[in-house]
Amino acid sequence: MSRSSYLTPSSLAELHDSLTVEEWAVTHDVETMRLASAGDLQRLHALRTDLHVRSFRRTLQRLHDNQVLFRLPRTVGGRTSGSIGFVYGIGIAGQRLLGQPPRRPWTPRPTWLGHALATSHLYVELRAAEAQRRLQLDSFEAEPRCWRNYAAPGGGIVDLKPDAFVRLSVDEYEDSFFVEMDCGTESPATLARKLDAYADYWRSNTEQQLTGVFPYVLWLVPNERRAHVMRSVIQRQHEAAQLHRVAPHDQALNAFIEEPP
Repeated sequence: MSRSSYLTPSSLAELHDSLTVEEWAVTHDVETMRLASAGDLQRLHALRTDLHVRSFRRTLQRLHDNQVLFRLPRTVGGRTSGSIGFVYGIGIAGQRLLGQPPRRPWTPRPTWLGHALATSHLYVELRAAEAQRRLQLDSFEAEPRCWRNYAAPGGGIVDLKPDAFVRLSVDEYEDSFFVEMDCGTESPATLARKLDAYADYWRSNTEQQLTGVFPYVLWLVPNERRAHVMRSVIQRQHEAAQLHRVAPHDQALNAFIEEPP
């Protein structure tokens, strides 16, 4: 099936049957992450099988040509040279193969894209740590799958919108986390409103009734200066401050694995 061909039921069934195990694995990777760089997809591929870079790039090209994946314009994905700089999402055919409501591929804002790719990269880091037997990744949900809704204190239903939800096991212990991928651009007042939303959700007891526990809220920040700002805002949350952890992006794995102080 060519990239421009019409997706009839028969052509979709033919495409379904033609996909290899690795092509399905790549498709599910992108489904989990929502948007993913070619470099991160290549790294996941290397965790599963012997890495043959050229054959893997042909895999990405075939998935793109058959509309299983779509590729963002280079001007959005960045100026990185070669195919390693492309960014992929689930294409029209891929959506239908996965049973998703069809949605035309979109071009995100650069700031939103950088935020989404940072979340996707976290998923890859967790899978790499799992391959090293440092943890077991039981669940990873990017937005909007990780979003929650609950009854607000003043009435009505409101949405809590973390960037990701992670559940993992280390030895015999299981922990769960809402992840906030902070880029250092929001004011303390905006951060405080987000923290208030988590406190309201915690007090609603909605998550605890569903799962028995309330996840930690892990704030991943660009640097120690931002971590200091974040901790200062958290301290004002009084009893709800216990919900939160803060760590620089490059120390994310330790924050997931280590016990809180």
